[in-house]
Formats: sequence, structure tokens, C-alpha cells
Amino acid sequence: MPGLLLIASPKFRKIAFSVFVWAVTAWLIFPLIFMQSVSLQEASKYFYRSAVGIILLIILFGKTVTDLFFPLDTSRRKSLLQFVFLTVYALVMAGGIILMLFRILALYLKSGSAGQVF
Repeated sequence: MPGLLLIASPKFRKIAFSVFVWAVTAWLIFPLIFMQSVSLQEASKYFYRSAVGIILLIILFGKTVTDLFFPLDTSRRKSLLQFVFLTVYALVMAGGIILMLFRILALYLKSGSAGQVF
């Protein structure tokens, strides 16, 4: 029964939960990333879905930056590889958030900036 012990372990549950949250976030922002034509009609269908995805992305970014600068376990040093990975991960996430915001800005500017956008 080693398979059941693996699933029951707290470390496995933490990793599985992280993968699940990332999968949900990717599904939520998928239309905003791969939308071929940025138009108001296209975006209004996915507005709330994309907004929740961006909010989750910002929360995950905040958690990563907090883990990077204020680790919970200060009794032992973090490895250089972990520090580099978290730094690159945070930079990629910041780039993704900026990309999403520019897509939204492009939609707003393309709509003529008149009246209510959504």
C-alpha cells in the first residue's frame, strides 16, 4: 500500500493543491492570452472569467514574493538553486501579469474609450 501512503502525505497534498490552483488559473486566463482578435464582443464573454484569473495570478505572485523575501523557516539557509528558481518564477509571473494588463488596456483603447467598456 505505498501508493496510499504517498497520497495521504501532507507534502503530496500541498503539491497537488498547488498544481490544481495553477490549472484553474491557467484555465481562467486562457481566453485572454490566446484571443486572436481583441474586440469588445469577444472580451465581454470572458470578462469575469479573466478577471478572476488575474486576481488569482496576483495572489500567487504575492505568495511567491512573500516566500522569496520572508521565508517561514529562517533557522536554515535556503539553497542558491531555490533562491534563483523563486526569483525567475516571480519575474515570469510579473511579466504575465503585465501582459494581461496590456491586453486589457489594448481592448479598452480599441473600443474607443467612450462610455462603459464592459
